[in-house]
Amino acid sequence: MSAAPVIPRSTCRLFGAIKALGTMKNTAILVHGPKGCVYHIAYILGMRGDRPPRIYSTCLDEQDVIFGAEQKLVGAIEDLDRTLSPDLIAVLSCCASGIIGEDVASAVRSASVSARALAIDSGGFEGDHSGGYTDTLATIAATLAGTSGSVDPCMVNLLGVLRSGPDLTEMKRLLSSVGVTTGTVLTAGAGLQDLERAGNAALNLVLCETSGLGAAEVLKARFGTPFRVIDLPIGRRATDRFLSDVLQGLGQEYNQPHVVSEPPRIPVDVRIALFSGPARAIAFSAFLSGLNCPPRLIILDVIPPSPERIYRAAGSDSEVLIMPGYQEIEDHLDRAGINLILGGLLERPFAAERNIPSIDVMHGSQATFGYSGEENLVRRIRAAVNRSVQD
Repeated sequence: MSAAPVIPRSTCRLFGAIKALGTMKNTAILVHGPKGCVYHIAYILGMRGDRPPRIYSTCLDEQDVIFGAEQKLVGAIEDLDRTLSPDLIAVLSCCASGIIGEDVASAVRSASVSARALAIDSGGFEGDHSGGYTDTLATIAATLAGTSGSVDPCMVNLLGVLRSGPDLTEMKRLLSSVGVTTGTVLTAGAGLQDLERAGNAALNLVLCETSGLGAAEVLKARFGTPFRVIDLPIGRRATDRFLSDVLQGLGQEYNQPHVVSEPPRIPVDVRIALFSGPARAIAFSAFLSGLNCPPRLIILDVIPPSPERIYRAAGSDSEVLIMPGYQEIEDHLDRAGINLILGGLLERPFAAERNIPSIDVMHGSQATFGYSGEENLVRRIRAAVNRSVQD
């Protein structure tokens, strides 16, 4: 049975696993597979503006595929342990090693190392990048998370945060401003010592349902920690609501609303297409509606866990496309008369073909959280619109 060819707009499970592990402290990532898998993922991460982690490969060749290479993998694990002295070695399968039946978990158990070693099943045929995020965070929560046995009533963990940067810094600052301590972040900037205290938090905040909900459920089962799926603090109203929800989850009251005279507005007709994952789609839709320019079109790259939250945030004037094809996207962009794209690198060709501006809001280099994030976003949207008008 044949299927129509498509232009893919999502990538593989291995990418998701590497992205989830990539900013963890003193962690070595080893992929048991051909060198191309590692090269291309590192290249993509670099293009997206991330600082690519050092990803190692066993570089499977034809002989390895025919005769097997589990002993080669054991040797690679031990070599990384000896030369790098990491706290954690994450060993990932891929399509090739999965197809030939390599037992990555057995190799991890056989290796003689000082580091903690963790096997992660990340064969590309078994799912897409969102599954890689989900399963990797859940595996970390199940195998590496620990507790001292004492719960801090003012500590929260942040789940589903995969990149460090200005937004994570701002979120920690916001929490600290109301007396809340940030415990473990899954996974941006986390190390083994952070994970060993994950059970000490009084509340887990799921900032991305797609990647963090599974880990929250694991931590609740293991340590009894309650969790909340919480909207990202994009915009002043969302920031106040975020802080209020966190304190309410901790049994406290929020008595310090951010006082503003008048919310900002975008003064011209802006027809925005928003390309994002579910968590940012919810937050940005509400934020843009507050600016009096709700997105005309929302394109999601994964199936949302809670689609009703997106429809509610987007409003009746917004059209939501879930994992659409390339031509479908083009048709809707033209039909809606889009003149500004908020997304990432993959959306730049759509903008260039239509001679309209695009703003990268996906890859962590720009501040979007909190009150300062709102100022930055409004400034960038106004600048993009003004350039468009002048052109």
